[in-house]
Order: sequence, then C-alpha cells, then structure tokens
Amino acid sequence: MTTPAAYAADSAEARYWQGRNTLAAAARQLNEKLVSSDISEDVAHQIATEVKKITDRLAEMPQVSGLVEMGRRESRGSFDNVMGELVAMAGRSHPCAPELSWQERAGGITGTVFFSQAFEGPPGHVHGGWVAGILDHIMGMTHVRTGYPGMTGGLSVRYRKPTPLNTLIHVSATATALDERRTEVTAEMRHGEITTATAEAIFIRVDSARFGFDPS
Repeated sequence: MTTPAAYAADSAEARYWQGRNTLAAAARQLNEKLVSSDISEDVAHQIATEVKKITDRLAEMPQVSGLVEMGRRESRGSFDNVMGELVAMAGRSHPCAPELSWQERAGGITGTVFFSQAFEGPPGHVHGGWVAGILDHIMGMTHVRTGYPGMTGGLSVRYRKPTPLNTLIHVSATATALDERRTEVTAEMRHGEITTATAEAIFIRVDSARFGFDPS
C-alpha cells in the first residue's frame, strides 16, 4: 500500500495509518459480504462467534475516547490527520465509510467516492442519507481549509438524479466567506456528466478550544 500523501514516507505516522487503512479495507469487505450474501441461520451464528473473538481481542488493546484523545497520542500525526482517518462518514480508516479520495484546489476540493452495495437505498442506487452525508463531509473539509474550524449551521440538499452504486462518483465543493463568522459552501455530486445531487450550507466558525483540542 502506498504512503498517504499526508504523511512523510516511512514515518511512524505513515506506518501506523497504513496498517489501519488495511484493516479498514478488510472490514469494508466484510460489511459488503454481510449485505450481499444469503447467509443461513447456522452460518450466521458461526460467523457471529468468530467476529466476537476479534472484538474481544480489540477490547484488550488500549482504548481511546474519541478523535481528540487519538490526536494527542504519539506518532498519530496532527489532529487534522486523525480527523481524516477516523471521522464518521468518510474517514480513510473508518470501517463503515465508503472509499473517498480528494485533493485541494483553488477555493475548495475535488474528489471521488465509491459506494458499494452496502450503501444501497433505492434498488441499485445510493441511500439519500449517504449522499447528503458525503456532501456535508466534503463541504466541512472545504470550510476547514479556509483556515477556520467550524460546524454546519444549515444544510440544503437537492437530489437531482439517483446516484448509482458500484461506480466512481465525482464530488466537489467551493467555499465563499460571507462575514467574520460565516462561510457559504456549495457542493455537487456527479456520475459522468450527470449531476446527481447539489448542496448548499452555511458553516459557523468555532474556536478550536470548543472541540476540546488546543493545537498549541
């Protein structure tokens, strides 16, 4: 697996998150098969026992209370790194998140997301909650890259077309400052040349100390 761009090659942070990325990928495959397989009652009970053994093994390892505590641990990278890895909805190392990759551009970000069958809502298409969640997530990342942490003050999503499963979906977001406290962010989700969803949000700037994290 290649080193994530956020980390120096062969650094302790890179090695740690490479391992977590690999584990998350395996967990996503498990989630997918749990949804796509027609499992008999006996096999379901057998697999549940095997999964519980893994859960018990994980419970024996050091536990953290959340993103802030993980960000304070040695060799985990910056708090921004930890957010990118473990934040709900689209963290690279989050086992329940779809595969999202992105890069910065002037005024915002662009990226791609892949929704497997585990994210199905309408037959053959992505559940609308996941569409809204991914758009909210990339809009939040765009706001953070204006230099200010913040929270979504209001979000409006328009579903223009169903978003298909098992295909590469393009996402993008752009931020515009409104005043000293508010930023407007717009986003869209596309399949090829078809726009499947658009969103608008107002983000309210928040002092980083309110998140329980002081980078100093």
